[in-house]
Amino acid sequence: MQRLRLSYGRGEEARFISHLDTMRCWERIFRRGGVPIEYTHGFTPHPRIAFGAPLAVGFTSDRELMDVWLRTWMPPDSVVMLARREVPGGFTVYDALEVPLSAPSLQSVIRSAIYKCTAAHPAGLDGAQRAVDAFLDAECVSHEVTRGDSVKTIELRPMVRSIELSETADGEYDIVMQVSLSQEGTVRPEHVLDVLGFSTPATMIHRAGVSLES
Repeated sequence: MQRLRLSYGRGEEARFISHLDTMRCWERIFRRGGVPIEYTHGFTPHPRIAFGAPLAVGFTSDRELMDVWLRTWMPPDSVVMLARREVPGGFTVYDALEVPLSAPSLQSVIRSAIYKCTAAHPAGLDGAQRAVDAFLDAECVSHEVTRGDSVKTIELRPMVRSIELSETADGEYDIVMQVSLSQEGTVRPEHVLDVLGFSTPATMIHRAGVSLES
């Protein structure tokens, strides 16, 4: 058996596909490509594919990660080639590398993600920068999230590592933030944008990649 870690991207054509449908899509890609995926044992066997941190509906991304277990050994480049032949519009396969079978789970080693967002701010560049500076200088910043009939308070500040701001040609702003992304906790970029006073929903939210523990 062999374990490979593939990196892939999700573009505009596929950004409204749910995480569950994304999983099904990759199962079809490997099956049609003739990649010898290993299956779990039991009453309902399913392909041994493990994804990193799920990507929210509506986001695009680069360098998403998934681990794939194969029944027989294959050169990683061959798996990439076979997947590229079957991948639908909106997805891009970048590369693959071999991972030890005994390595920790992918989700357990993901530590942070970088999001590139584009959004408007009613207070202009100076007001947006003041909001960013105040956020970074604060020890705690809370945000209330409503889900159905319940309201949950999330502490955002410890989960945000950095925020950089720049103005675009059309008067909106590019916001690049690095946020924690682990089993211990995470934060959604749109919640940070809301606290900072940016207009939501954002024009664009793109996950530029995830970082693993060294």
